[in-house]
Amino acid sequence: MEDPEVYRQRTREAWERAAEGWAAHAERWEPATRPVSQWMADALEPRPGARLLELASGPGDVGLLLAERVKPGGTVVITDGAEPMVEAAKARAEARGLADVVEARAMEAEWIDLPAASVDGVACRWGYMLLADPGAALRETRRVLRPGGRVALAAWDGPEANPWSALIGRALVEGGLAEAPDPAAPGQFAWRERAAIGERLEDAGFVDVTLDTVSFTLAFPSLDDWWDAQIDVSPTLRVALAAADPAQRDEVMEAAQAAAAEYVRDGGEVVFPAASHVASAEA
Repeated sequence: MEDPEVYRQRTREAWERAAEGWAAHAERWEPATRPVSQWMADALEPRPGARLLELASGPGDVGLLLAERVKPGGTVVITDGAEPMVEAAKARAEARGLADVVEARAMEAEWIDLPAASVDGVACRWGYMLLADPGAALRETRRVLRPGGRVALAAWDGPEANPWSALIGRALVEGGLAEAPDPAAPGQFAWRERAAIGERLEDAGFVDVTLDTVSFTLAFPSLDDWWDAQIDVSPTLRVALAAADPAQRDEVMEAAQAAAAEYVRDGGEVVFPAASHVASAEA
């Protein structure tokens, strides 16, 4: 694995570049992934007046959902390490009339800039498994939670359960544009083993762990739309294609689309299965 500080800097810059794409696709992505966000929100049992925190928020899907449920008098602190993601979440909060409920801030999940025992709940959707030191982030999460407060997280199931992403990753490796992922390194599928999520939570001092898996679908109007959307939101794909010549890019695209053909329905719509592990635990 590369040096943690080098990894942090590289991935922060990559997510900063991807923020515009995430903002552009947020209104399609949010309803599709709502089953995961809803599970997490329910697990935190938000009440009016509560103070909640979202880590590695991206454009803030979970935080905005929680913000609706802590009114009146509550606050949701939506944070991400990439400043452009924070700006996207802030703009969405303003558009929904939630500016008085949402506090959007740039913040690293591995060292949370909040006092101890200062929030009632923490949400982190698809973030911990991407961090250089997820154990440190979980311990920080527990530090800022009030006694009895809960964390709710999501982490992707394995590639076989998420072909919408995995097929492109496989095409990149087979096309020579990426190396096979190191299972011990941070990444989308690094927390694919559900039982290990519970162990990580317990190692950080959490109790009363609940684990589940949520299945849903991701739909795109066409294979081309799916491919273009992945370029917009995937830092890995964008970097790999930028380093390739046009012929290599075409070969990878054609290989990925051929592998995805089984998910194409009459009329050209592409509907992929997707699955995410979810967990909650008490501080």
